[in-house]
Amino acid sequence: MPTSDQENAQEHMYTLSETINHLRDKGYTNDFKMTDLGMACRETQEVFKPEELTIERVYRFEGESNPDDMSVIYLMKSDGGTKGLFVDAYGAYSSYDGIDLMEFLKKVKREDSNI
Repeated sequence: MPTSDQENAQEHMYTLSETINHLRDKGYTNDFKMTDLGMACRETQEVFKPEELTIERVYRFEGESNPDDMSVIYLMKSDGGTKGLFVDAYGAYSSYDGIDLMEFLKKVKREDSNI
């Protein structure tokens, strides 16, 4: 079951895909990806600096038998109102080798939000 940095996820959200679908229903319809220029929104083509973003919640998924199941969802919102998800594997399995993702995320504002 996924866990949140702020609180446990709701019981009905067990898988990564179920949680993503639930969050999309809550308005997090955009997908973010990390680039050399910053955090980019795939749908709007906007690129954000860390100070332009807020992480509203973090969900972690820990695979019991398969390390490939270790994923994290960041619920992100830009200062301009763009809301979406940034999904990545965590630890040694992260998809962002050449980009210092952790340094970028440390600079992003965090907020405790009930979704």
